[in-house]
Amino acid sequence: MRVEFCKNGIQINECQYILLIGFLLLLDVTFGNDNEAAPESHTLLPAKVVWGVTGKDVELPCDVTPPIPSDSVKMIFWFKDSTGMPLYSLDARGGPLSEASHLAMTDELGSRSYFIIDEEPAKARLRIQKINAEDEGVFRCRVDFINSPTRNFKVNLTLVVQPSQPKVFDVEGKEVNSDAGPFLEGRELFLSCQVNGGRPRPSVSWWHNGTVLDGVIDSSLESYKIVNDLVISRLPRNFYGTYLECKASSSHLAGDIVRKISLKVYLKPNKVKIVSPNDLLSVNKVHTIRCETSGSSPPAKLSWFLGGKPIKSSTLTEEVTDSFTTSLLTLNVEAEDDGKYLVCRADNPRYPGGSTEDRRQIHVAYPPKVAVKSDTGLTSPVKEGANVVFKCETVARPDPHGYNWYHDGHLIQYNNTAGLQPMDNILRMAKVTKSSDGQYSCSAANTEGETYSSPFTLTVQYAPRCAKGFEVMRVGALSHEALTVDCHVDALPEVTRFSWTYNTSKGVLPVQGARIHNENGVSTLHFVPGTADLESLACWATNSVGRQEKPCLFYIIPASSPESPHGCRLRNSTTGGVEVTCVAGNDGGLPQSFVLEVTDIAIPAQPPSVTTLSDQGERSLPLYRVLGEHPTFRLHSLKPDREYQLLVYAVNAKGRSAPPVVLSKVKVEVPVDTVQENGSTVIPIIAGEGSPPTSQSLTLILLVLTAIASLLIVGIISVATILACRKRPPAVTGQSTTRHKPPDDMELSEAGFSEGFQRRSAHYRASLYLQEIDRNSRQATGPDLILTPTAFCVQQSSEY
Repeated sequence: MRVEFCKNGIQINECQYILLIGFLLLLDVTFGNDNEAAPESHTLLPAKVVWGVTGKDVELPCDVTPPIPSDSVKMIFWFKDSTGMPLYSLDARGGPLSEASHLAMTDELGSRSYFIIDEEPAKARLRIQKINAEDEGVFRCRVDFINSPTRNFKVNLTLVVQPSQPKVFDVEGKEVNSDAGPFLEGRELFLSCQVNGGRPRPSVSWWHNGTVLDGVIDSSLESYKIVNDLVISRLPRNFYGTYLECKASSSHLAGDIVRKISLKVYLKPNKVKIVSPNDLLSVNKVHTIRCETSGSSPPAKLSWFLGGKPIKSSTLTEEVTDSFTTSLLTLNVEAEDDGKYLVCRADNPRYPGGSTEDRRQIHVAYPPKVAVKSDTGLTSPVKEGANVVFKCETVARPDPHGYNWYHDGHLIQYNNTAGLQPMDNILRMAKVTKSSDGQYSCSAANTEGETYSSPFTLTVQYAPRCAKGFEVMRVGALSHEALTVDCHVDALPEVTRFSWTYNTSKGVLPVQGARIHNENGVSTLHFVPGTADLESLACWATNSVGRQEKPCLFYIIPASSPESPHGCRLRNSTTGGVEVTCVAGNDGGLPQSFVLEVTDIAIPAQPPSVTTLSDQGERSLPLYRVLGEHPTFRLHSLKPDREYQLLVYAVNAKGRSAPPVVLSKVKVEVPVDTVQENGSTVIPIIAGEGSPPTSQSLTLILLVLTAIASLLIVGIISVATILACRKRPPAVTGQSTTRHKPPDDMELSEAGFSEGFQRRSAHYRASLYLQEIDRNSRQATGPDLILTPTAFCVQQSSEY
């Protein structure tokens, strides 16, 4: 297909010829003389608007379809605006339209124009390349047919004007330059895109990842301003790290003006998990528990809670990356934590209320918690003979595998004969007795340890019974004196009534008319026998539980002098000095006291077997005596490297024991080595001259210390002795009759055998007896033989 152009200033005969023919043809068509055919030949269709973009090609349509199928196109002319000269033409008179000659009539516009003949005549069009502002206007396409009337098509070529660059504003009306936000995941997002101008009316739309979000124009406040507001009520998570696009365009031909806005989105944690196994936690171990979270931006902070209370951060270790946070909890659990919920909570510090948590119920292994309870609801006290069942109530994890029962701290063994049946956590006691009284506790053990319960105090009420050691007593009777007898019983609750009987050859008779005093489980009987064949007394007691089954018996025997102590030993005293311990002999039916005499062997003395009072005056008087209720004496004044003789005997109202126990040639040294015997340190006792000497230096030190101690003791004793002796009756100057026994009971201020009374009576009698011995010795030897005031005054305590 050939296209030729006629250019100004160039003489081309053929071009001039064609122009001339076209011009004549135009005149012929336009101004023909056939008036009736003229309207059909100048048919003009409505103008069609075609938009074009400066710098781009545009195609102006022209339908060349013949009205009659048998007809064909003869000529095609393109005109612009009111210009009468065609800017482009096609001549098809010589053949089919596809072989027509193309001719551009103008210099600039025509050179950019070309008529395209499509296979479909209705789609024929004029293409103008790279249009500019001067190309805008109304174009007319004239189509001449061989037989049909001429057809005209008007095309309004209008240039597209793009709007201004889009501007984006946030919810506060502030312009967004690069990044928008921060926005919160799941919360509302608002952005407004605005453009000015544009022809035709521009479109403004929001896009995300190639998908349109909002293409609806929300408002046009002014004729030149277009606004599109983007509102996302719940911002999806996938908007994190992406951007939005605001696209504005007046025509698709002109393309889109795009504004990209990066989004700053804060994400809440989407995953939190306690990843450590949910094992049984022991109270005896330290446990490390791991929690992980991800999906938060910025990274989440992890916090721990146990039973609703926060755990101190000092036990936490945290590892943080861009999208991952790990927390290690060091946990020490207690038994009270069993069953509580352990919570790991992830919080985004920039996302208020956007926390996520994982929780688990923990199970704690702890030693048993035990308590003793009465399984039958029985409360203490109980009466003797009742059946008691105790239960060891236990709370433990894991369950206990063993139980033990204890009575007053001693393990209870199974004893069916005694009625004790400990079976696991149950203790059965059949027919409890007084011995069952006490504190009961249990212990339970599991893998975590063994725990002991607090004691349960069981009080057993029982009928009265004789106190230990007072079941059968011997009472020494003195002629023409009243018997004073103490009946000691144990009972719970307290005794409410005592009764006495006496046994003679005539039988058992109740005691009547006697003076009886009852107090604190002791009944004191002052009884004057009315017959000489009194054999025994019996004491009965009664309380709310019942009457005493077996009475306390008191056998009446003639009073006699006591037996001598035996088994005497010397040992070191824990309070210092020497301790002499003996075993008491028979008391002769009367309360007895014990006397120890210390004599320095360096002073000549008579053999110890001499026991008469007149003979005692002929030997050396003792340095001092010690009087006590029990045959145990502590001596603090024995000097080292001296030899002593110790005499121990018993005294009661009938006299003294004979012969006395004699410990002769007792020599005390400062010990170099001590000997342990039965838990006590025994001081070396040396008898005779063959004993090895001790160290001279140690002896000297001991002598100095002993001298100082002796001076202090002698001073104290002297003061006490002077005060005591001032109260003594004046000494008898004449020769007195020697007495071989203590004064009669009628000379004493009190008589009787109650516990406190007996003690005072025995001490008083022994004191008078010893004073009499001292007076006789003094009268026999004269005042020059008096060594110490202790020969006249007897110390009433067991220590000197």
